[in-house]
Amino acid sequence: MSTTTKTLLIIFAVIILLIGMSWCTGKQLGKYASVQNKAILSDNSWLSINPSGILAEYNEVLPMAFMGKSMSNSVQNLSAKIRHAANDKRIKGLILEPRMLQLSYAGLHELGLSIQDFKQSGKPVYAFGDYLTQADYLLCSFADKIYMEPSASAGMMLTGTSANILFYKEMYDKLGIKMHVIQAGEFKGAGEPYSQTSLSEGTRQNIADALSDRFELLLSLIAENRKLTKDDVRSIYNNREGLFILANQAIEMGLADVASSRSEMMDTLAIDDDKLFKIADYQPTKKLGNANQIAIVYLNGAISPGPSSYNQSMISHAKVKKITEDLIDQDRVKAVVLRIDSPGGSALESELIYQELLKLKAKKPILVSMGGTAASGGYYISCAADHIMADPGTLTGSIGVIMVLPEATNLSRKIGLRSQTIKYGKYAGALNLLEPHSQDLLNSLKQSSVATYDEFKARVMTARKIPVDKINSVAEGRIYSAEDALAITLIDEIGSLEDATGKIAEIAGISDYDTVNYPMKKSFFEALKDSDFFSMTLQSILDPNLFDLQKLAARHVEHIEPGTWQYLMSVMVD
Repeated sequence: MSTTTKTLLIIFAVIILLIGMSWCTGKQLGKYASVQNKAILSDNSWLSINPSGILAEYNEVLPMAFMGKSMSNSVQNLSAKIRHAANDKRIKGLILEPRMLQLSYAGLHELGLSIQDFKQSGKPVYAFGDYLTQADYLLCSFADKIYMEPSASAGMMLTGTSANILFYKEMYDKLGIKMHVIQAGEFKGAGEPYSQTSLSEGTRQNIADALSDRFELLLSLIAENRKLTKDDVRSIYNNREGLFILANQAIEMGLADVASSRSEMMDTLAIDDDKLFKIADYQPTKKLGNANQIAIVYLNGAISPGPSSYNQSMISHAKVKKITEDLIDQDRVKAVVLRIDSPGGSALESELIYQELLKLKAKKPILVSMGGTAASGGYYISCAADHIMADPGTLTGSIGVIMVLPEATNLSRKIGLRSQTIKYGKYAGALNLLEPHSQDLLNSLKQSSVATYDEFKARVMTARKIPVDKINSVAEGRIYSAEDALAITLIDEIGSLEDATGKIAEIAGISDYDTVNYPMKKSFFEALKDSDFFSMTLQSILDPNLFDLQKLAARHVEHIEPGTWQYLMSVMVD
């Protein structure tokens, strides 16, 4: 089959696919609208909360239904609805049924606080689980009573805290790729997987300390919610025999209350299925707008350049610039809370975002509320704020810089590529991956890493008023728990997003206000259009080299972006 024929078939298939997607989406939107119109909340209803899978802290896309399932859930969305339901006379209580939930500790904390606020109304909260992961159980622990499926095939799995690091050096050695790691900051371990086969002792100990702090926080949460001692909970984690904890065992340990099937629980609580109301269908009544507003800006994901102002899981200068320009023009917005959850990323993009936030701070007070992670570039952009508050489960710091520069001369030989450069100028063709990197180049990059690192430290010293002779003791790439960061003045306070909102209101000198969330939500198709999804997909599909494996291998090497400095946290903690 000729390349032209293949291309025409691919184009035809894409057109059919897009038509099918449009039809299905239209049908689902119609179905969703119909469901919304039919969902009527009656008196004595129970709000059913059953989050599953990855739960984002904030969803930038407007609610819609896909395959009959709502796609609007987020920590912000659920928390707001739970708090509103506390004063809704039609709601009798909450039923929690999480399933394979994945969210940050900070996100879990925010959900838990909203459930605690709901309980202050005197309404009950019950939880049920048949197979509870650790995140599922932590959410259920906020309930008044936990019911568990008694089957031997059910149970819960409490695992603790961990961080897994993959090391690529030997794989790259076999492929014929040499990775040069240039870094500044002794404990900046993000490049170690490319240049070593295990962590350096300093990096390992730093990660171990962060994991230990997270583990203690986890023990405290369960102990407080279940009226146990920390030693009791520690023993459950460290001394039990089996991985899975069955219902009867969980009751003996004080982790659960009743061994019961779901139908038995519903009968015991006298709840009919028609009295269960899905939280996705729950629409809180809107109150009249206040003259004053506090903007809560959710900045989630890696920091990376992007041509678009939209990307759900990326923080770019373009995205932040659009938000800050909107906020500066909004006279009703008196102050801003930046909710940052980011391990960092591009050093240059971090600096551009920092400068953009300074422009906003010149007009309105800014407070940073750190989510699960606000480290490296995430901490860099936090330095633009007037005040920094971290969630109890936040990991932050990681003040350092790295660059990973691949050299693929041996790989090129393996796949039959040779490179010859004719040049004028000392550094002409310097970043060619298919030729050895000169020592002059590596020395130059090392000097550049020091300059970039010094700029990072300067931002921290200015923001946190840390003298030059003290900065290295808190920098060097170390990561910190919220408590440790507070002790060394990298943050001002430990608290929730609600605490942060109250604090910035105090700083701004306002008492009556509404909150408004940014980025402004877009429809599904607006988000696709702004992210340039279709053009990128078509460009990829119509690539004439799509089925040429040798050219694909060579292109993979070419697409490793060299020469970019990264403010990037070394590890993600579970």
